[in-house]
Amino acid sequence: MYATPKKIKNVEIKNRFVRSATFEARASDGHVSDRLINFYKALAEGGTGLIVTGVSAVQEKARTNEKQMGIFDDRFIPGLKRLTDTVHKYGEGCKIAIQLHHYGRQSPMAKYLVAPSPVYDDFVQKTPRAMTIAEIQETIEAFAQGIRRAKEAGFDAVQLHAAHGWLLSGFLSPYTNIRTDEYGGNTENRVRIVEEIYKRAIELVGTDFPIMIKYNADDYMEGGMDLTEAKKIGIRLSKLGFAALEISGGMWSALKRSEEELGWKIALIPESRIKVGTINEPAYNAPNAREIKKVVDVPVITIGGINSLELAESILKEESADFIALSRPLIREPNLPNRWLKGEGGSGVECIYCNACIQGMRKGTHCVVLEKEDRKAKRKL
Repeated sequence: MYATPKKIKNVEIKNRFVRSATFEARASDGHVSDRLINFYKALAEGGTGLIVTGVSAVQEKARTNEKQMGIFDDRFIPGLKRLTDTVHKYGEGCKIAIQLHHYGRQSPMAKYLVAPSPVYDDFVQKTPRAMTIAEIQETIEAFAQGIRRAKEAGFDAVQLHAAHGWLLSGFLSPYTNIRTDEYGGNTENRVRIVEEIYKRAIELVGTDFPIMIKYNADDYMEGGMDLTEAKKIGIRLSKLGFAALEISGGMWSALKRSEEELGWKIALIPESRIKVGTINEPAYNAPNAREIKKVVDVPVITIGGINSLELAESILKEESADFIALSRPLIREPNLPNRWLKGEGGSGVECIYCNACIQGMRKGTHCVVLEKEDRKAKRKL
């Protein structure tokens, strides 16, 4: 099944492999750079059916740093168009979506630290300021305008990042959203910001342009999102018109707690677990994705520790998901989908799930282990 096409809304994806987003840290003051173009050119040539870009800031005051792509102004459109043109030229049918992002409460050095509610964040060790209604409305418009710019720049789809504790995730989660107005409390109110982004966006781009979303099935925080709540939200988003749901889990407060408990913060990043197949189970989000897929009628994407072609195929055949998302394995090996599709070099992944790529992310996403191996090989010559 992994080689068969499937549509997300009206866009046909040539196979079931999705490059899941990560912060690539290759932009230049928010603009697309040659380094970033080359990064995605390699992914496109590697056979992935759908690329989801790294997080792109919808507001200037809510970007992580200058190396994050920006989509908060029309001046970014020409560079983004260059990116989509490159992927479409070199990808032989590869599609590309841009992931839209607001960091919310999870930026240690940010001056603009906001959230739905003033709930202390264990990771940044600060309490964010609760957003005003005016700020919420401003943010809704910023996301919608980002979607409009994405379409104008030639992207095939967009994805809202509503996972991992970032702003939209914070609104969805009952742990971080304890508001008592129309944007907090019950499920309907906590989903409202996402629904209003969608409704405003389709006023700008129409209903044919696919708007996807990535969200948590489990926050791994007591009192946070769990599978029961995630299923309710999935049903609402599916009925509203979201084109696909990518299922993940965890927020950075959970990471801080893990650091305190185990002494090694990288060991238990909930969405990016190390040593898959040894200390952590492969395909660790697939069980939750399977349960959500049972109650929605749009494609479901699963991400996290999918370390072999056999495992990917079994997930598809068992209807745990419609698409297989890969991130760290594609940092190590951008050509992995082609290798699998052509039956070359075995059915496993070269990635050892060490998370060194995440630790070195601010220098530009790359496989640190592969870099060290290359240096050793050159010294031997």
